[in-house]
Amino acid sequence: MVIYGRHPLREALRAGIIPKVVYVADGVRLDSDLQWLLTEEGISVRTVSRAQLEQMVHSSDHQGIAADIGEFPLAPLREVLQRAMESRGIVLGLDHLQDPRNAGSLIRSAEAFGACGVVLPPVRSVGITPAVVKASAGACFHIPIAIGNLRQFAKRFEEAGGFITVLDMDGDDIRKAPKLRPLFLVVGAEGEGVSASLKAMAHAIWRIPMTGRVAALNAAVAGAIALWEVVYGTGRGTGDE
Repeated sequence: MVIYGRHPLREALRAGIIPKVVYVADGVRLDSDLQWLLTEEGISVRTVSRAQLEQMVHSSDHQGIAADIGEFPLAPLREVLQRAMESRGIVLGLDHLQDPRNAGSLIRSAEAFGACGVVLPPVRSVGITPAVVKASAGACFHIPIAIGNLRQFAKRFEEAGGFITVLDMDGDDIRKAPKLRPLFLVVGAEGEGVSASLKAMAHAIWRIPMTGRVAALNAAVAGAIALWEVVYGTGRGTGDE
């Protein structure tokens, strides 16, 4: 995978990922901390034209820098499950999101609010791409991300003693709902929402109340609000009550 942008490269290096090579566009000066990290690790830096860089990453949003990190380091599903059970934490499920900006933003929010991991389905999903990494501002490298069937993971999560909830406009007010742990929180794609099979498995369905005229929030905003409410809102529970 060739990632691009200063934040993704910086966070990859902070996470201990050593790129095979870093590409810098003609005339671009690296930030001093990035230059120091690259020098410390002895990473090869190649100068290329801006046109070459844009062709390489298929985006103009590269900030003059890209890096070949090889395969993205995905986590095993069992590791994400174990982390959630041991810490009574939160796992975020992204149900068929195909917009890389929404997916990346949700991963960033999950990392910021201390989630144990993120699970994406193997099909009908954007997956982890350079655009998702860029949208996450490199947060992808600081939280376990797994690929797997969400329904099967939800079943294993429940069998291990966890709770499943999904976001939906027809759900209960999230502010008043008990926030049981460990929690598998599923956010669906805009328009389509969470799949019926996952809704049927959920212990709770939550909605985010709104007073404005817009019909709905986008997936990234809704997911971020839900994560904040679960972590910091009232009505938090332990699952033992």
